[in-house]
Amino acid sequence: MIYVVDASSVLRYTDNEPGADRVEELLRGAARGDHEILISAVNWGEIVGVLFRNHGLLHARKIAHNLLALPITVVPVDVAAAEAAGTFRENFKVPYADSFAGSLTLLYSAGQPKDQAILVTADFDFKSLPKATVKIEYLPKK
Repeated sequence: MIYVVDASSVLRYTDNEPGADRVEELLRGAARGDHEILISAVNWGEIVGVLFRNHGLLHARKIAHNLLALPITVVPVDVAAAEAAGTFRENFKVPYADSFAGSLTLLYSAGQPKDQAILVTADFDFKSLPKATVKIEYLPKK
């Protein structure tokens, strides 16, 4: 099983907001080797930007450094990933950065049962996606 996280889910974890316990549970499972957790480099950049805005540069760097020690794989963005995200954005009318998480989930679901990859998010912009597009686990509202 593969879980794709976006900025909203990781920030729920860092800020100990609703859903943080679920993200922690996923991290523990990934550490045990039960599943894999992926995040797009674009969504990683979102996290760093929000941490910088909320905590200042030095504290943001410390938090980001600690996050990189967790069992989360940051997936680089290349031309193909950028094009897939652009297509996802246009098809499903979600914000561009969110489209990287959506298209990454779609990529890891291609040719697999729809539960092969699950997007974990607190971002309700994904509600516009048709149900059969990707499997989504929504964290609780604040």
